[in-house]
Amino acid sequence: MARFFLLYCLFAVALTSSLTEAGDNNGVYSPCSDSTVAIGDGFTFGIAFASKETLLGNNRTVQYSPCDRRHLSLNGNSELAVFRPKVDEITLLTINTSSSSSSFRPDASKGHMVAFAGAKYAARSLPIMVADSNHIVTSFTLVLEFQKGRLENLFWKKDGCAKCSGDAKFVCLSTGECAIKTQNCKNQGGQVDCSLGIQLAFSGTDKHYTALNSWYEVANLKQYSLYGLYSNLKDSLSSQFSNIF
Repeated sequence: MARFFLLYCLFAVALTSSLTEAGDNNGVYSPCSDSTVAIGDGFTFGIAFASKETLLGNNRTVQYSPCDRRHLSLNGNSELAVFRPKVDEITLLTINTSSSSSSFRPDASKGHMVAFAGAKYAARSLPIMVADSNHIVTSFTLVLEFQKGRLENLFWKKDGCAKCSGDAKFVCLSTGECAIKTQNCKNQGGQVDCSLGIQLAFSGTDKHYTALNSWYEVANLKQYSLYGLYSNLKDSLSSQFSNIF
């Protein structure tokens, strides 16, 4: 059974973020339930962390959702995070792996992740590597594709290694992703914040047939790093939470 972990240090930061729920008319909060959404609604989805073998299951030809326990059983080494971004807002999700208060440690036992949502109309991504015994990938882009407001697909957009070329802290993996040597991470005694950053983008149409455009905006912003843009904000918020708790 996957272990749920709640995130006061998992930040969902939108460029046009609001501290209120104004405009959110989606009453479905479980990632294992179906919903039909419009621009500005909240949309709940999950990310499961486990070994690649666990996430693929016994039937390698069908990609079962973690919500379908009949066909995909997550073991005790698995982790589950749940997020609720607003539809068609450029959003950065971060998962804190560096502070002493974080219990999440991606490693070989939970070195891959899949994104998923829905029940009867379930959708999930292919597994993507997060970490192995020597490396961790910290920057991802996840595209959520909707048709008439219903989620149809989730897929990881790989950006290649150009952005980390020439940086000694990074290595380019054979899969075409920038990775950090885990020995350089703060939780391993190093100096690098190896928290995960996931940029979200939306494509397709909402339930009113309005086009979702954040995918094109993210593509245009690829020359910048949203994770870098918000890293100082994350550190500031982390310090405030530490003082409170």
